[in-house]
Amino acid sequence: MGFVLLVATTAPAFAQGGSPDIRITGQSRATLQLKRDILGVIAGYAKARHSCGTITAVETAPLPQGYEPKTAMFRVSEPKHFYERWVADLCGTKRDFLVALWPSPKGGTDYKAVEVPSGTEP
Repeated sequence: MGFVLLVATTAPAFAQGGSPDIRITGQSRATLQLKRDILGVIAGYAKARHSCGTITAVETAPLPQGYEPKTAMFRVSEPKHFYERWVADLCGTKRDFLVALWPSPKGGTDYKAVEVPSGTEP
């Protein structure tokens, strides 16, 4: 199916020279730094999977409270988690990602980002 699962904890944004100049629109519960961290992971995934690590824009939208994906690989079981849909413009192609966020037991926020193939409902 071509799914790749990304799981990460908070880390330095774009640690390997990524650009913070991405247009971010929409609503998100993530801080600016956390958005940059997540986008850094998405860019690395996109470079490996789609040969394009350049994100020019992302649209974020929180999913309704209590939302749970239908497919197990998209779900998280950590307490106090919530989901957002992020649509990233990767080299001119819009790609959907389901992003889960939850409080980290070490402080900060942990997250998981999974690409959702076109026509798929997680």
